[in-house]
Amino acid sequence: MASAVADSNEPARPVRLPLAMAVCIFGAFLSLGVPYLGVPIAAGALAWLWYHGQRAATFSVAIVSGALTYVLEPAGPLYVTALLLIAGPLVATLIQHQSVATAVLVSAALMTLVWVGLLSGVAAVEGTSVNGYIQSVVQTITQPALDAIDGDTAESRDAREQIALIESAALRLWPAVVAITSFFMTLGAVLAVAISARASRVSVKSPPDLDRLDMSPHVVWGLIVGGGLLAADIFLGGWRNGVLGAVGENLLRVTQWVLFLQGVAVFAGLYKRAGFSRLSKALGYVLLGITEAFLPLVSLTGLVDMFVNVRKLPRDGVELKGTPPTDATDGPAEEDRPARY
Repeated sequence: MASAVADSNEPARPVRLPLAMAVCIFGAFLSLGVPYLGVPIAAGALAWLWYHGQRAATFSVAIVSGALTYVLEPAGPLYVTALLLIAGPLVATLIQHQSVATAVLVSAALMTLVWVGLLSGVAAVEGTSVNGYIQSVVQTITQPALDAIDGDTAESRDAREQIALIESAALRLWPAVVAITSFFMTLGAVLAVAISARASRVSVKSPPDLDRLDMSPHVVWGLIVGGGLLAADIFLGGWRNGVLGAVGENLLRVTQWVLFLQGVAVFAGLYKRAGFSRLSKALGYVLLGITEAFLPLVSLTGLVDMFVNVRKLPRDGVELKGTPPTDATDGPAEEDRPARY
């Protein structure tokens, strides 16, 4: 939902450049291990500088913060700097002049390209393909578990099969993992930038409240196309090493986690009606994520909500039964009309 933050004639708070730089550096280092948390932290600090007119300082802080990651990761400056520039100045500009959906799509696509470029570059240095590099990394991680398995009992054979399945899944689904990571990094960055904009009294397109988040029904095309590609792969007997099936499976995984957000929004509405505390809501969201990792129940809830409209949200400009009436001349209030993404 696009809701503007009211401008104010009051003077903005003085820019605390050292504090913003410290926060950005912390986020940059954190993004080496937990990018979906570190990148949004850095993005909030960069947006604070950006909205206070410190454009040169914003770029300088992003570049310096990314460069400092060389201390822990030699390749850090190559991709962390790019992620910070996307999540900070770019997102700050997009949510000022474009919709939140556009900001998320553009930023997630660019972040995905950064990750793919990084993997391609590292694979080239290693003298192998991206798949070969991913396979070597996964085998390095799983080798200690394989070494710990002794004998040739039924349990040991099952354990080896499970590890082999994990290795195969990682090799097939790494594009989806990259895209999903970029998607959640972008969501966090948009939220952090919107918070900085509100604190800076700058008018931007703000994300909707979670309980009123409503995805576009076009998301379902991901399921249709992904399922069709899997069916075609089976029909053609694994044409070209099952490339169609791999693309279809990755598309289904990405769509699943988009629908997961829709499902979380449904539960957020239920939590709000039940009057849950913030701590109870936080624990509930964690449980939803754990559940989804094993069974896609939350994403299925989101899929059902797209057609059944469990929360009874007004859609396509039509107010549903039970929705409070609005002024006929002004139309429904912007803050009461959920946007579809």
